[in-house]
Amino acid sequence: MSAEEGQALSRELGAAAYLECSSYEDSADKLGEITIEIWEKTKTKMLPTPAKFHYLFNLRDVSKVCQGILMTRPVSIQSPETFSKLWAHEICRVFKDRLINEEDNEWFIEQVMDNLSRNFKSSIEKDDIFGETKVMFTD
Repeated sequence: MSAEEGQALSRELGAAAYLECSSYEDSADKLGEITIEIWEKTKTKMLPTPAKFHYLFNLRDVSKVCQGILMTRPVSIQSPETFSKLWAHEICRVFKDRLINEEDNEWFIEQVMDNLSRNFKSSIEKDDIFGETKVMFTD
């Protein structure tokens, strides 16, 4: 994907999220950009092998993350911190759930935590999302 295509897609995804979560404008604007960043890193690092033949990541995965966020009722998102936890939940649901070993899982968790701290300016700790009382959003 070219840089221009990535920026266009990021704008579209961010605009869709903004319409749903307009009270968290800063977080919603970054949604497309950071989701695409995770997708690009994951598809570059986690290449298919005979043991990991299902490590195929495409743009449909990016849309699944955004779709999961947009399916959440706005009343469920009470703060920017909740929005960032929702994003982490969706990105893990789509990408991390496919990873089969601890090394790959740890790498992915590092990427998510790095994005949370850089883009959401979040003070969420790793254990808040990936610990025993991990975040879950359900219908």
